[in-house]
Amino acid sequence: MMAAGTAANERADHDLVVRGATVYDGTGAPPSEVDVACSAGRLSAVGRDVGRGREELDGRGLVLAPGFIDPHTHLDANLFWDPDLTPSSSFGVTTVVMTNCGYGLAPVDGTTRDYVLATMSQVEQIPRRSLEAGVPWDWTDLPSYLARLDRTPSLLNFALLCGHVPLRAAVLGPDGASARPATPAEQTHLGALVREALELGCLGFSTDQVVENYGAGGVPLPGQVCDDEELLAVAGALGHGPGPGLFTMAPRQLLADRPARHRDLEWHRRLARRSGRPVVVGPVFELWHDPGGAVELIEAALAANGPGRVVPQISTRPFELWTRLDEAGLLVQSLPTLRRAVRAGGADGVAALAGDEERRARLRDEGGHLPETPVFSGRWEHVRVRYSTHPEAVGRRVDELAAESGTSPTDVLLDLALADGFETQVATAMANSDDAAIADQLRLDGVMIGASDAGAHVLSNTDSCYAVWTLQHWVREEGVLSLGRALRMLTADQADLLGLADRGRIAEGLAADLVLFDPDRIGVRRVRYVADQPAGGKRLVSEAQGVVASVVNGVVATREGEPTGARPGRRLRPAGV
Repeated sequence: MMAAGTAANERADHDLVVRGATVYDGTGAPPSEVDVACSAGRLSAVGRDVGRGREELDGRGLVLAPGFIDPHTHLDANLFWDPDLTPSSSFGVTTVVMTNCGYGLAPVDGTTRDYVLATMSQVEQIPRRSLEAGVPWDWTDLPSYLARLDRTPSLLNFALLCGHVPLRAAVLGPDGASARPATPAEQTHLGALVREALELGCLGFSTDQVVENYGAGGVPLPGQVCDDEELLAVAGALGHGPGPGLFTMAPRQLLADRPARHRDLEWHRRLARRSGRPVVVGPVFELWHDPGGAVELIEAALAANGPGRVVPQISTRPFELWTRLDEAGLLVQSLPTLRRAVRAGGADGVAALAGDEERRARLRDEGGHLPETPVFSGRWEHVRVRYSTHPEAVGRRVDELAAESGTSPTDVLLDLALADGFETQVATAMANSDDAAIADQLRLDGVMIGASDAGAHVLSNTDSCYAVWTLQHWVREEGVLSLGRALRMLTADQADLLGLADRGRIAEGLAADLVLFDPDRIGVRRVRYVADQPAGGKRLVSEAQGVVASVVNGVVATREGEPTGARPGRRLRPAGV
């Protein structure tokens, strides 16, 4: 395997040439060892003896593929304070779709800004102070917002949906947005705003109907308050606008039982029939209390494919919620004695608990009877240590550590937290805890990979690494997917659904978005907290390995996962818009 390098050629035929890589074109076709050249942001030649490049990358021993397309991110705010869109850019992603689940930044004015900001902060776990300090908020409507984005530097390409939260606030006001159904006149107004968004280049509309989600102060979200007629009106607007007209949603019954999820599927089909366009539903999770339910639901959705089809979007990773023991995370909330200690004094309160044998005993008893909830099985087998200064504990199940030490799971947690100075990070599996169930989903023809949620849940989850994890785990380690099929799912399949006709494939004349990687090394390294958001906000980030370089619009944008300083990305519009 040769490392990537550059060579300056005064008499160049192209801006960039990648030489000698094993090229997967994104279609699932067998690979070939050819050179790929880029000029003026496009792929100018694919083959042998393509000529010289002003800059060259040595691809021998490496794989060259179209850049990965992440269809489900929440990076709208991050773009303003992190134009490199880390860590997504380190994972070979070259295009992201923002404004998922209804959470967007426009339209917004003096009367609605606080509602939009508070809702995004609550649901996406972005500190409010970061949103206030890092987002310029110098727009009012969609045209002025998109104009602002068009002059905002970015390492990655980005495309947008239009979000239910700011749209509904603009039409019903911040008080009505989370309180009542829209009137017929307001439904018409919402439809007009959606049509305007499509004409300005948005790919579609997004909302969050998950029953268990709530906005700031515990108020319902727009997707929970609105009636069906409102969303059917939106679907009608999507069907009469340009572009793919996607209706994307986090579904009502995301965490419900199997009959409720199938009833929800009928609602999604109704929306698809109204628009005649795809309805993208995700994530579709395997739930701990309904083994096999995800595959059955996906098969039912795919069986009715057509012009107005329902597209199930899955995650290739377990969905985990991380927490420290001195913060009120999911696991802490499940243990009353620990919860009271955290509330009483944070780390000091937990340290006092650890030194009190009577309360330790009470905590052990609670740990033996953890409650079941829709988001946690109450089983210690679904709790792992994800960060510790003691490497032998990292990645291990808490119940296994307890069995080896002859103690209880709660004793393991307390002892680790004290030894780590309360830097221990414990992950509770909320969904997709069964690897075999994810494998069964991936084997279904027509399923879409997505649900990274990059930019959201930044204090408890980091799945922006989903693409390299897919190649590491499901291709190299488990052999569930061939490399060609996995790359097609991460590139051409996404571009086709999103209406990005010049992305997702390697062919002459298309956009020059590429990723060069080592198939034997590509994967995820450590996960850590960093305090790099405005006003001192923290977030979880994971690190890539084996991503040798990425190319965005013909410009080398990252090397070994690190930004080069180039900002070649731009806002993408669907074909014909």
